[in-house]
Amino acid sequence: MGLLQGKVTIITGASRGLGKALAGRFACEGSSVVLAGRSYNLLKDVCREIHPPDGEAYPVRMDVTDPGSVNAAIHEIVERYGKIDVLINNAGIPMVSPSEDLAYENWKNTIDTNLTGVFLCSQAVAKQMMDRKTAGCIINISSTFGLSPVPQRAAYCSSKAAVDMLTKVLAAEWADKKIRVNAIAPGYLKTEFIGQLEQQGKLDIESLKKRIPQRRIGHPDEITGLAVYMAGDEATYLTGAVVYIDGGWTAYGFT
Repeated sequence: MGLLQGKVTIITGASRGLGKALAGRFACEGSSVVLAGRSYNLLKDVCREIHPPDGEAYPVRMDVTDPGSVNAAIHEIVERYGKIDVLINNAGIPMVSPSEDLAYENWKNTIDTNLTGVFLCSQAVAKQMMDRKTAGCIINISSTFGLSPVPQRAAYCSSKAAVDMLTKVLAAEWADKKIRVNAIAPGYLKTEFIGQLEQQGKLDIESLKKRIPQRRIGHPDEITGLAVYMAGDEATYLTGAVVYIDGGWTAYGFT
């Protein structure tokens, strides 16, 4: 406990799922957590559930696809806390469609949210870190689908593969500014969205388990520990990494 004492962390897409789990864990480690997203009322509800031993949980309305919204939110956060130590780019949307039927609007929305949003938030936060000449950490939430191609996920797989490359480019470019950039690429996790797909008959969990060497779906809490390590003072030489947490999915060579 207390590994992130005194740090200020922004988590995008923090109203549910992995973002919510990350917010709770970072708060327990002593960080003030800023929950950013479009669903302001949901963010406020999550903040009420979080009780940081130090600092606070604070909601901020932000649309990661809108540069004006991103810059306004970052300005508000810096005005309130005086600094930003950690950014977790977690906001993202899925997209499942036969490629021949994938509407341009759905392609664009996926790329805008999953890729451009990561760039806009990273750019805005990095400028603040550079202006204050303080070390910082950016963690991008990618996916195993950035490495493993899956049918009917052209937009999603493309966006996550691009996030992996963006992570490496920014890590190399900003290393001399003491800004570390890494990515975590989870496999299937027990989130509300996955539960909905299972209930709708759009996802066969039992078949998925057979494909995963550990024979189970992961839990968001199994991702948060690595994020804490990446953000902490013991990971100061770690940058440009994409780390897979997937129960062995990407290591397994058979379908």
